[in-house]
Amino acid sequence: MKLTTRDKYHLHARAEFFANHQNIVKYDDLDKAVDAIFKAQNLTELNLNLPKWDPEKNKSLSQKQKKEQRKTRRRQVQELNYKWFRQMLCENHGLIEKMTLFWHGHFACNTKTNPYTTIELNNILRTNALGNFRDLLYAVSKSAAMIAYLHLRQNKKGKPNEDFARELCELFTLGRDVDYTEKDVTEIARAFTGWTTDAHGKHIVNQRQHDNGEKLIFGKSGNFSGEDVLEMILKNPNCAKLIAEKVYRFFVAEKINEAHVAELSNALFSSNYDITVMMKSLFKAEWFYKAQGKIVKSPIEYLVGIGKAFDLKFPDEKSVRRIQQYLGQILFEPPNVAGWAGGRRWIDASRFALRLRLGSLILNKGYIMDELSPELDAQISKKTKRKDLKFFEEVDWDAFWKKNKDASIFDLLIRNENSNLKSAYNNKDTKTILGLLSTPDFQLT
Repeated sequence: MKLTTRDKYHLHARAEFFANHQNIVKYDDLDKAVDAIFKAQNLTELNLNLPKWDPEKNKSLSQKQKKEQRKTRRRQVQELNYKWFRQMLCENHGLIEKMTLFWHGHFACNTKTNPYTTIELNNILRTNALGNFRDLLYAVSKSAAMIAYLHLRQNKKGKPNEDFARELCELFTLGRDVDYTEKDVTEIARAFTGWTTDAHGKHIVNQRQHDNGEKLIFGKSGNFSGEDVLEMILKNPNCAKLIAEKVYRFFVAEKINEAHVAELSNALFSSNYDITVMMKSLFKAEWFYKAQGKIVKSPIEYLVGIGKAFDLKFPDEKSVRRIQQYLGQILFEPPNVAGWAGGRRWIDASRFALRLRLGSLILNKGYIMDELSPELDAQISKKTKRKDLKFFEEVDWDAFWKKNKDASIFDLLIRNENSNLKSAYNNKDTKTILGLLSTPDFQLT
């Protein structure tokens, strides 16, 4: 398959949030273009200069000191939110960071009160983002963040806590009620009894709390451990199918095509869970390029995309977090263990109004386009007049036009096929850009 320029815009939008015309892959050959994006990726771990974890010192803190420590940790997680958001904007990081964002929703874990576990889990997702799902599953299951979030510390011999076992099967691997029963969940919980962390957050198995009795799991009997269960799950093709379905909804379209999902699932399972093999299979499939404009951008995808398009710096950390809150997606704060619902559920009346107005707000200091109604502006003004929302910057328009001098601005910014809109916005000027950013079509990728 030979890629058109519009195909290349689509590939970058889905794989890397966005790329200006100057930065799109030079190859027209599909295989070479996809391989070039993967080869160009740089992996940079998230980091924050935190004090060394000192469990003994923490024990001696007064109640007042503990309260202050909690406030400090929440602020540190907010700083990590900003650092990760800024990292998504970096050149040649887009695919790795987009995959990290995907896994962040798949292995949803709220870590807003602990910067140490936030960094650990986020870097587990990042370093394994395009690696092997087996390694990723093991590392997440043993992370201090997941052990705390799904109450593995409370999972003890004689008193199994089923929270992790249930979500492991239902959300992380097999899917709801697929090849397991309630009895399996109880027995799986027994296999994970004793899983905890030491004082420094390292995974250990407390043998005194581990149930060494025989267990009946997936129709097999044995003294199974947690690792045994993970291997049993990975041998089930439905595990690969669930991952493929979630990848399809995130990168291709909200509505599942069973044949296309089967291709992805087979690629993942037959490669022994090599994530890169699956993702290259996706980006090299001709049907991927027929799915333009089929996904509603998540808030993070929207913000990072517009940031990369116009080389924005987003200098105000507080405003970045505030706009995430307004739009309904705060990094490190998924609503529950199922993650964000996504799709059209990103849009409700007030959020849709804000998203239509947001491009103009950021790029043109709140200039109100003629196409917007007074009612819409009234809704938005209630949000944008907050003193802590400084969400606009000076745009280097000369640099933008230089990067996109050979581009069709409509094709560059709009993934949806809309001939009427294209004929209405066919000029190369700032007004055209602001007009396109204010359309419902810009909400799609």
